[in-house]
Parts: sequence; C-alpha cells; structure tokens
Amino acid sequence: MEIPNLIMEMESSSSSKVQEDTDQKIDPDLSVKHDDDAHEEKQNATRASALDTILKSLWKISVFRKELASIFTEDELVSELRDFILNNLPLTHPMESNGVYDFLVTILDLIPRWNTGYDDEKSLKTMFELYETPKKMCNRCKLDTEYPPELAYGLILIANSLREFKYAFEDLTFESILKVIRTTFMLPCDKEGCGKRNYVERVINTLPSVFTIALEWENNETEEEISATTSVLASEFDISEIYKYEGDSVFTKYRLVSMVCLCGDQYDCMAYENNRWIRYFALNKEVIGDWNSVLSSFLKLKIRPEILFFQNVTGQTMGKNQIVFGSLV
Repeated sequence: MEIPNLIMEMESSSSSKVQEDTDQKIDPDLSVKHDDDAHEEKQNATRASALDTILKSLWKISVFRKELASIFTEDELVSELRDFILNNLPLTHPMESNGVYDFLVTILDLIPRWNTGYDDEKSLKTMFELYETPKKMCNRCKLDTEYPPELAYGLILIANSLREFKYAFEDLTFESILKVIRTTFMLPCDKEGCGKRNYVERVINTLPSVFTIALEWENNETEEEISATTSVLASEFDISEIYKYEGDSVFTKYRLVSMVCLCGDQYDCMAYENNRWIRYFALNKEVIGDWNSVLSSFLKLKIRPEILFFQNVTGQTMGKNQIVFGSLV
C-alpha cells in the first residue's frame, strides 16, 4: 500500500537545545572527543534519542498526560523528567538487545522519587503495573499449584517469534499469537515423585491502565523480515484473550496509542492523535495516516517498533462507537 502524501512540520526550536543538553548530561566531554571516540559519541546520541523518545511516547498516553497536564506542558515534562533521570542514574550500558525497554523500566521505577509537586507520583507508575498469578494443574496427579503474584509491565517478545508463529499458523490473530506465546511456558509438578511438566496459566484480577509490549529485534532483519513481523501487529486486542481474567470489569480491550521505534540509529515516536498516526523524529513531525499506512512506513523506512503502549478502553465514547484516544477527555 502506498503511503499517502506526508505533511512535514517543524517542532519548537527549543527541541534543539533540549537535545544538546541531554547529550552533554550523558557525556559532558562529548564536544572534545577525538576521532577514536566516534563510536562512543554515536552511542551517546542513540541513548539520548531513546530517552527523549520514551518520555514523548509516555506523554502521548492520555491517562498519563491527564495526571500532569495541569502542572506541565509537554516540553516541560520531557525536560524536567529527563534531567531527573540523568541525575539519578548514569546511562552507560549499550543500546543493544532490549536496552530501550530497560530505560522505560528505569523511568517507571524512578517516578515515585520524582519531586514534581504532584501529590501522587506513585499512581503514574501503577498505571503500567500488571500482577500475574501463575497457576497450574498437573495432568497426572491433579495437584493444583498457585504461585505468588509476579509484577510485570506487560510482555517482552522476541520479534522473530511473531513471524514464526504467523508462518506456522496463518489464521492466528495478533491476540491469539500472544496467547499461544503466554501458554507455552511449562513447569514440572511440585508433588514429590511426580515431576510431570505442565502448562502454566497466567491469571490477573485487575487491569492496568496501560499495557506495554516490548519487541526484541536482532537489528539485522531484512525488509521482508521487518514486514513479516510488523504485519502481525494490531492496533487493538482483548486482554482477556491473553490472560485468564478474574476481575469484574467489562472493559478488557486495549488500543495502541503510542510507540517507541528504532529507525537507523535514532529513535522515533509514533502516536495516535486526532484520528491519525503521527511520526515524531528529530525536530520534525510527519503525518502518517491510518494503521495500514503505519505498517507501510515500517517497511519503507525500515522502522522497528520496540515498545508499544496500549491504553485500556474504559468506555469513554464519542458518538455511538468511536473511542476517544490521543486527547484529553
């Protein structure tokens, strides 16, 4: 599918100064490095890009933004939270494997210590928290076992596993593939003398406001592999199809609202705003269009989505069936 004409717009000139400040905080001597340190300089730029993109993507989540909109503008939030993160944790590890997801976890863990004047910073973190209770029943001895709840922020998936499942089972939907991935984990029976391996069921009782899916890429994928992987993605899923949900909410659907994506060695934010997808990169923003256009842009620009933020559909509607996203309600 052809990507529609793209509208290019420049963001505020302050973004350039913001990026320079981030680079300097990560490495104060960046400006005087010699040619032998070019690789490290590139790594610093990538880390800075990742951090700023994560913060922008968080701001694009309406339930997150709503809690802070009376205190900060977007630029103020990104600037203050960036400074806080950089002052509390040196960003020294390389941006490999799923390092950008580690940044996100670091940010969420530090938010309760962030002195914003907002009285309930902890609730910002709890929006992303998911408590899973692993359960299994032995098919041989019928022993039921329930393990202590485990805290997670969503799912971490190997990107190529999505396309492998799709190749093997062409008719599986995105949420069906997620369910299969979640239910293939096995543990031996805890009863002495049995030891039979059984599948583990993941049970949740409460729904997070935001569900996160992180994709781990090899970063050497061909265009065809990127296309095959991202074509599996969907902009909506029902969490009760992935976990066994034992709560009482009828609103179990989630919609994709923003993404942290790797394009070359820099990170982009893609966000759903005003019924269209927009790509934020460097000092620019680019109107992409509908979801099919997003999938086309992944292929055309060799973009790898690494963190996907899905927001719970809580029954807020506009008109008869249209869900309100990407704006304060």
